[in-house]
Amino acid sequence: MLLPFITFVIALVVAEGIIAARMRNLRFGFFDDSGLPRESRILMFYSFDTEDNLTRSGILHYHVPEGRFVGPRHDVELTAAALEFLSRNGRIPEASAS
Repeated sequence: MLLPFITFVIALVVAEGIIAARMRNLRFGFFDDSGLPRESRILMFYSFDTEDNLTRSGILHYHVPEGRFVGPRHDVELTAAALEFLSRNGRIPEASAS
């Protein structure tokens, strides 16, 4: 079952403080029927539009006991927004989201 999307607008900033890209219409949802035990793993998808109106999407895999995303590395801003989404939806404790 997919939960409602939450929309975020996040600016991706490079080390020099210049805005490199913007994620517009950032959305998350859960893959609750993935077959993985919900107590230990959360699979979620994301999608967003770039400033060039290109759609980007992918899957994030959060390992609950380790309190971190596993698999390919993602932007800090994307994972921070994903942690906030998980916390708002009661899937992880709020302390884990910081």
